[in-house]
Amino acid sequence: MPLTTESQARTAATRSLPQLNTLTKYPSILTLHALGDRGRLTPDFTTPGLFSQPLTATEKIDGTSARLLVFADGSYVVGSRENLLTVSGDLLFDPAVGIVEGLRRLVFPHYADEKGHLPRLVFGIDNGEPAPLTVLFGEFYGGKVTGNSKQYGPPEQVGFRVFDVAVFTDAPALATQLQADIRDLSTWRESETPTGLRYGQPFLPEIELAAYLAHVGLPAVPHLPAYTAPDSTHESVLAWLREHISHTQAALPGQATPGRAEGAILRTADRSAIVKIRFEDYERTLNQRSKG
Repeated sequence: MPLTTESQARTAATRSLPQLNTLTKYPSILTLHALGDRGRLTPDFTTPGLFSQPLTATEKIDGTSARLLVFADGSYVVGSRENLLTVSGDLLFDPAVGIVEGLRRLVFPHYADEKGHLPRLVFGIDNGEPAPLTVLFGEFYGGKVTGNSKQYGPPEQVGFRVFDVAVFTDAPALATQLQADIRDLSTWRESETPTGLRYGQPFLPEIELAAYLAHVGLPAVPHLPAYTAPDSTHESVLAWLREHISHTQAALPGQATPGRAEGAILRTADRSAIVKIRFEDYERTLNQRSKG
């Protein structure tokens, strides 16, 4: 891949690395029911207003979060959940969990231009103008990424599936954020309220996200039937999981029998509320309850 020193990604990473990292971290996701003692779920909802809108459901894959920051000129930065790992044009990179090597194998061959940039992944805004910054959030999984990677495929197989995309459309506002105090950016990204976490990042709504992924040809995390259980007792949530995702729908090539799924993520269509439901949490809670 050719070296390049004059790209928007390199300029941003050189001048504003802490801000860029904080601005584009994926926010925390609460459990649907609050966690209590010994990891047991309580009857209380963490996000009381969650059921005011229809909820979409997707599989929660047991991997590691990865992000791909693509600037308007197609230059990019690759990051893990916590850190930025490489900038387009770099020969050296942080090998954390194999994310950079994995994306170079899974994504870049299909999208990189002669400069090694990724202009096809830039979101088009008004009149097809490229968005100043498009951030793809996905799950990198399989291989030896986590202890449960064997549920998805053999050790030599890894995958990447997108679960959210944030599009920064206002260049002056983005420039201001890249000079802001990182504590303010962290609060902007997510803050606690009486009705759950408030998210600041400009996520694409469900319909636009699906259209974008179909246009660029990237795989999404598996979609599940809409979640419609406003009572949502511990028993009903576990029953819903067992009915709709008894095994993973994200198996990789070479996996003869799909393994156990971790759970599901529930979102409002506008991404204003996001929670997770995991088999482990509900099974532990109900098992402890049955033992008194």
